[in-house]
Amino acid sequence: MESNVLVPGARRLETSQETIEITHAVDAQCWDAFVRQHPHGTLFHLMGWQRLIENALEHEPLHIVARASGTAEVAGILPLFLVRSRIFGRMLVSTPQAAYGGILARSDAVAGLIFERARRLAAELSVEFLELRSFHNALGSETLLRKDLYVTFRQQLQPDPDANMLAIPRKTRAEVREGARRGLEFKVNEISVREFFNVYSRSVRDLGTPTFPRRLFEGGLREFGSDCKLFSVHWRGKLASAVWTLFYKDEIVPYFGGSIREYNPLAVNSFMYGSLMKYGCENGYRVFDFGRSKKGSGSFHFKKRWGMTMTDLPYEYLLVRRENMPDTSPMNPKFQLCVKAWRRLPLFLTRGLGPVISRHLI
Repeated sequence: MESNVLVPGARRLETSQETIEITHAVDAQCWDAFVRQHPHGTLFHLMGWQRLIENALEHEPLHIVARASGTAEVAGILPLFLVRSRIFGRMLVSTPQAAYGGILARSDAVAGLIFERARRLAAELSVEFLELRSFHNALGSETLLRKDLYVTFRQQLQPDPDANMLAIPRKTRAEVREGARRGLEFKVNEISVREFFNVYSRSVRDLGTPTFPRRLFEGGLREFGSDCKLFSVHWRGKLASAVWTLFYKDEIVPYFGGSIREYNPLAVNSFMYGSLMKYGCENGYRVFDFGRSKKGSGSFHFKKRWGMTMTDLPYEYLLVRRENMPDTSPMNPKFQLCVKAWRRLPLFLTRGLGPVISRHLI
C-alpha cells in the first residue's frame, strides 16, 4: 500500500485502492474478530482484557482503530492506555499488566499510520514515554528503542500427556511426580476467587510485591467466562497453591499464581504446572504459554528448568519527556529497600495497601 497525506482530525492513509481512517471509536465485536484472525493476535489484545484493566485498575483507555473509510472493516488496532503513575509519571502503555501488546495491522503501511497517531498522542499528552509490548508484531522502527530485559517461555504440547511429560527435563519431571507421590491433588474450578486471592496475595507479599485488587480476578471470570479458570493444588484437604489461568484459541496461559511457602518442600508449583500441562493436552490445547519473566529473576530460573522455547520480548519505547530508558520493573535496584520492607509487613496491611500501589505499576 502506498501512503500519501496525513491530515488533522481523523487521520487518513490514501492509497491506490482505498482510504484508511484512524479513530478512537471501538466496536468490540469487530475489534475482537480482527484480533482472532490476525496471526499475531493475543488474548491481551482482546477487548475483554482492555475492559478488565480499565475497570479493575482505572487506567484511561485511548485505543486506536484503523478502518477502511466509510466501512466498519477493521484494518488495524492498538490497545492503549494512559497510565497516571505517582511512581513513574504519565505513560502510554500497550498494554498494562500484560505480557504482550502493541499494534496489529494487516499491512506495514497501516501499522505505520497507527503508530503515527500514537506518537502524536504521546506528544499531545506530554507523557514520559510510549511503551509497546510487542512480541511477533514489533515495528522495528529506528525511532524506537528496545529493552533487552524480558523473555517469554512457550511450549508446543503433545497430544499424548505421557509424551509431553517426557519432553520435560528429568529433574523437573521428577518433581512433578514427587508431588503426586506425596498425595497432592490437582483441582479445576473448585475454589472461590476469595480463596485464590488469599493464596495469591500471601505469595506475592512473601516476594515483596504489591497485590492486585481482588476485583481484577473476579472481573476476569466475568469477562472471559469459560476461558478463565481457577486451578488449585491441595494437600490433606488444605489449599497449597493456585493459578488464575486464561485460554486463547489453542493456548493455555497460566497468568497469576501463588503458593503457600510452607508447602513448597512438597514441590507444589512443579506439580501444579505439570498437572496444568496435562490438563491442556487432554483438553485439546496445543500451546502452553508460561508467560514473561525478567532475565535473571527467580521466575526466569524456574521456567527455564522446564525446557521450553525461550524468546526475547522486543518491547519498544518512544521517549517523550524522558531522556533515557525507563526501568519500571520491581527488580529495579532502587526498589530493593521497599521490597525488603514489604516482606515484613502484616498480611492484612499488604492486602489493603497492595491494590492502591499496584495501579501505579505497569
